[in-house]
Amino acid sequence: LYNLRGEKAMKLQLNQIGAPMYNGVERRKYQRVEKPVIIRFRVSPDNDRETASSQWDMVAVHDLSNGGLFFNSSYNIQDGTVLDLKIGLSTSSDPVMCTGKVTRITKQPHTSIFGIAAAFKEIDGEIID
Repeated sequence: LYNLRGEKAMKLQLNQIGAPMYNGVERRKYQRVEKPVIIRFRVSPDNDRETASSQWDMVAVHDLSNGGLFFNSSYNIQDGTVLDLKIGLSTSSDPVMCTGKVTRITKQPHTSIFGIAAAFKEIDGEIID
């Protein structure tokens, strides 16, 4: 089973979405899921008040692993920004609440879309080292 770190995070089992795991040459610490997963995110109130948001945006995650995720957004979120994340792997279970810290932003050429990578910092209230 592939799950996000910690006992509390056991409910976010990546294999429960029925997606194949990446089979190429992997240099990453954690295996990733190849199937898009829909999440909700917002800039956390833990950031300064100017960037925090009370509205949740829905996006498809194209790269999800035990260590973090990658998604595209029209928002130019700055490196180091803390995000609140709701990851729903099934319509029959509650979403997993996480926080993540933006580690990389890539502007897509000739568009107003940004690729955003975030590392998990907390999963369902459990701090990740």
